[in-house]
Amino acid sequence: MPEHRQVDIDLDVHKRIELEKRSFSESDNQALRRLLGIDVDEPHSTSVGRAWSGKGVSLAHGTKIQMEYNGRQHQGRIEDGNWVVEGQKYNSPSAAAGGVALTKAGKHPSLDGWMYWQVMRPEDSDWLALRLLRQQTYGLA
Repeated sequence: MPEHRQVDIDLDVHKRIELEKRSFSESDNQALRRLLGIDVDEPHSTSVGRAWSGKGVSLAHGTKIQMEYNGRQHQGRIEDGNWVVEGQKYNSPSAAAGGVALTKAGKHPSLDGWMYWQVMRPEDSDWLALRLLRQQTYGLA
């Protein structure tokens, strides 16, 4: 049986562990082991690549992403730490949004991708606005 000991962590670390949890029944230890890549046995996961992280939010490899702009739907996924949309790799939600969106004049706008993207992580059954994940991370309403 593994030895358990108490570890003091700050609020930001606690929030990140909570965001990593895949269900209410998952322990802090299981989520933290996955985050650290320690002895992780996930038979239902197809995750092989790196997660993407930014502004306190982490999205696992395989997370589906979608956004709508100017009446057009754009879809992709997180692959090995990148936002891959329509065959192109981007390093952030804003870069991905600006890279795929086109104005009526055919130009690529500068967009705050946090406001446009929705995500469906491997453990999710519904789409979630990316901005809500960032708000949860920083405890914003």
